[in-house]
Parts: sequence; C-alpha cells; structure tokens
Amino acid sequence: MYLDSVLGSKTKVNLLSVLIQNPEKAINEGQLAKKAGVSASEVNRQVNDLVVIGLVSLTRVGRSKLYSINHDHFLYQPLNQLYRSLNDVYRKIAENYTTKLSQIHEVKTIFLFGSLESGSIREDYVANPSDIDIIIVVENESKIKPTKKIALDYAINEVFTKYAINIHSIVLTIDEYIKGLQDDLFIMNVHTRGELMYGEKPSRFNKMGSTQINRVP
Repeated sequence: MYLDSVLGSKTKVNLLSVLIQNPEKAINEGQLAKKAGVSASEVNRQVNDLVVIGLVSLTRVGRSKLYSINHDHFLYQPLNQLYRSLNDVYRKIAENYTTKLSQIHEVKTIFLFGSLESGSIREDYVANPSDIDIIIVVENESKIKPTKKIALDYAINEVFTKYAINIHSIVLTIDEYIKGLQDDLFIMNVHTRGELMYGEKPSRFNKMGSTQINRVP
C-alpha cells in the first residue's frame, strides 16, 4: 500500500506530527530531529520518502536543509485531522461533557482543572494517558447521587468506549464548595486557577452570613 511510504515507521509518524503541527514553518534538519525525538541521520534517511511523494517540501539554504509540509498534497487534509493535537481532542471531550451535564437542572457550576486546564496533557496516549478532571457543583446533597450517575454513564458510554480516556468527576454541593474556600487548599486552588466551563462561580459568605454566587462573564 502507498501508505507504507507515509506512515511506515515511528520516525515518519513523528516527523509528520512535527511538520503538520507547524504548518507555516520550514524547519531545519537539526530542529526537526530534536522535535521528533530522533537523530539527524535518521531524519535524513527517512524523510526522503516523504519528499519523493511530495508530501514534504525540501528547500536548501546554503548547507542547511529546510523541511515543510505541502498544504496542496492530497494527503495533507486527512493527515491534518489524524494529527490533531491530543489537547484539541481532550478539549472537545470536555466541552461535550460540559454540554451534557449542563442539561441537568441541578448542576450550577462546572470547573475544569488538572492537566487539560494547565495545558500539560501527556503525549503518551497509549501507555499513560491523562485523565480529564472536572468539579461539578450542585444545589444540595440530594442532587449528588443522580448527578454522579449521569456523569459516570456518560463518561463510560460516550467517552471511554470511544477514546479510552477517563473523566474524573468530583460532585459537591454549593455549601461544601464554599466551605472548602475557607479551609481546603484543593478547592481554593481550583477556585483560583480552574477554568469555569459552565454556570456561576460560588463565592465566600457575604456580609449577611448567607451563601453568595457570583456570575462570571
């Protein structure tokens, strides 16, 4: 098959990943080797197949070889979809999960935290994939169990079976969350650094001693 010359080795897979994720750049051999995690000699040996079929363009500047992806090649668009960054895939999953959970009337707030929020998704998707970490804030304790069930069902049936990615959800009541703002470093950190995906951001007690929720634009 002709794809053997395109994706026939781990080195070629890595080289294409670098070039496709830097579509407007011409990258010299040394930089390409470093980003792809291979030696310069291995780049020189294997990239030639990609140049021959026209998927990768080679430009010589003095003694330097510059490589770039050919946007006009018929394989560029399908490979571009295939090589979407894991961060993009994770982000889409988190957004779809938020949409599903936001349909539950009892859900007031959804926060994203952890590796996806910080932009540090692990690239080793096969051996050591990152989880998606979510905090869900509900109205009161009676809403925790049914919300957990819906969240778990979606995480298993709609996410794990398709992507083999786990969603780790923590479900709290508004009162539990606000109490955590006073004495729980984890909640404080999520409140400060977490990404608000849906709803309103609970705040500390107001002057009247009752809980207050501030809407974030």
